Amino acid sequence: MTATGRRARVPRRLVALVALPFVAASALAAGVQAAASDRLPARLAVHFGAGGVPDRFESPAQFLVTVAALLLLGGAAWTVLVVRGARGGGAGTGMATAMGWGLAAFLGSISVLLLQLNADAADPAEVRLPLWHFGAALAVALPAGFLGHALVRGLVPAWPPDRESSGAERLDLPRHGRAGWARRTGSWPLLLAGLVTLCVAAALLLVSGTSWWAGIVLLLSGLPLVLMAQADVTVDQRGLTVRLSGLPWPRLSVPLDQVVTARTRSVNPLGEFGGWGYRVTPKRSGLIYRSGEALVVRRTGDGREFAVTVDDAGTAAALLNTLAERRPETR
Repeated sequence: MTATGRRARVPRRLVALVALPFVAASALAAGVQAAASDRLPARLAVHFGAGGVPDRFESPAQFLVTVAALLLLGGAAWTVLVVRGARGGGAGTGMATAMGWGLAAFLGSISVLLLQLNADAADPAEVRLPLWHFGAALAVALPAGFLGHALVRGLVPAWPPDRESSGAERLDLPRHGRAGWARRTGSWPLLLAGLVTLCVAAALLLVSGTSWWAGIVLLLSGLPLVLMAQADVTVDQRGLTVRLSGLPWPRLSVPLDQVVTARTRSVNPLGEFGGWGYRVTPKRSGLIYRSGEALVVRRTGDGREFAVTVDDAGTAAALLNTLAERRPETR
């Protein structure tokens, strides 16, 4: 029941636009450092702990190598991921590109601000990093992300026509019979990442007296990862219901009277949805744990689609189509 189509051709312009912000941010940092080279001390304060107090120092050359490696190597890896996702088509490519532009702008801004803080400093140990610098970097990153999304819009097909399955399947059920289908789906890497994040958060909160704020941030980051790592997917007379495992709320549902058709399709997380987890794009939403087979339901009204990656999606789609067709008869 699952169909996979030809990969979409990725324009060279898209590759260049995805990589551009990382190269530009690296060049900007290098240019600012060159312009301020006669004002920089022999050792730069490059990392700060609680209260904005520096706790690590590097030479200007080391700092430049670190920034260039972070931006260029990270940018190259991100470009490969986005381009691979774009080969399957999908509006999520714009979101992934926007994330890259925002990240590059944020890191570039922080690098420039660090150079400015160190300029003319008699003692790097006396340099302080105000928290508002992060707000300033974020203020640069947000419009950069929107700009990146706008520049790549239209470069990748939002929906390759050959990605659809051949047809909406049905199950041969007794006319007045009742049937249901249920599976658990999830992501072990997502669960592992969440657990590791929570362990680090607990260590910071229990052991470190100065980095409690970092522990709170990691705690708030790791808990959603663990909670979203598994979900129960059900198809019955109510329609499609997706519930995070062990939690009564929130629930994602598509009632039978809103089902136009249900299909199975191989999905591309990064290309179509801009990443993994619960994702929302202009034309579709979904709970995406992996690439591969997914249950995809087209809804009435605006025609938006909801997708969930789950094993045996073909049976679920066939049952959902059958129940949706018979719904008027069972009222």
